[in-house]
Amino acid sequence: MKSTALNFLKTLCCIGAILAILAGIAPMTAMAASHGIYLATATPHYRHPQTGIIEDSGGESSAVLGQSMTDSATYTKALVEVDSSGNTYATVRLKLMDNIQDPKFQVDAAGNGSFTPVSSTVMYEDFTENTTDFRMKVPSENAVIRCNMYVVPMGREVIFYITLSGLQQGSGDFVTTIKVDQAQSSVTNGAGSQTPTQTESQNTAQTSDGSDSSGQGQEPTAQTGETHEEHMGIQEFDQTGEEADDSSGISAVWWIAGAVVIIVAAGGSIWFFRIRNKKDKDDLL
Repeated sequence: MKSTALNFLKTLCCIGAILAILAGIAPMTAMAASHGIYLATATPHYRHPQTGIIEDSGGESSAVLGQSMTDSATYTKALVEVDSSGNTYATVRLKLMDNIQDPKFQVDAAGNGSFTPVSSTVMYEDFTENTTDFRMKVPSENAVIRCNMYVVPMGREVIFYITLSGLQQGSGDFVTTIKVDQAQSSVTNGAGSQTPTQTESQNTAQTSDGSDSSGQGQEPTAQTGETHEEHMGIQEFDQTGEEADDSSGISAVWWIAGAVVIIVAAGGSIWFFRIRNKKDKDDLL
């Protein structure tokens, strides 16, 4: 009898532990950028940041040199824009453009090394700083961006990756395109940051293949200095992409915690009465 009661108590403890773990997991939801304009940190990688694979022909023997090269060619900030339909656009800035030709971009949404080509639009060219801004549509701000470009001094194409992180309110000195509805505040593009020293090479943004994008139905490009309404912030979304209610996670915790208490109390009562009945029977004998 004692052995049965002990095993039953162990089972209850295991159930309680499992439910407690589930209570901790329940409120965890994926974070995604909401409708707005963000300034992000752009981090270059010579090897794929998730798989660790080096696709560049330099291979492992050139890993250190390759990382140094990608650091030199990538600006440390990027622009992330999420329109009212949930479409996400990233603008990355490449440096040393006098040594670079024909950059192309692909995106890896799952982080497993499976890339999809995307078209890019030249948003701004700074001939003083020798940089060019490229805007492209991405699955989300968490996607891995692959860039392959011809490097003139090396005489070959180079492949590297860019990831975005640390989204914050603002646009820096990037050219923004979207306008945000239901803005909490209006800020001037470029406020608190340096203003580009050169005008755009053309009044209309050019696509990566050099064609004029003004008649392709894209959203109008906002010029530097224009005022844009911005609404920043990170919202929670569940795995289906629906916006998650903050209270749902808290409610789930309380329901699970209550279930743990009820199960443990019920199990304790059953164990107590079994022991008591056994004792009463022994006394009668």
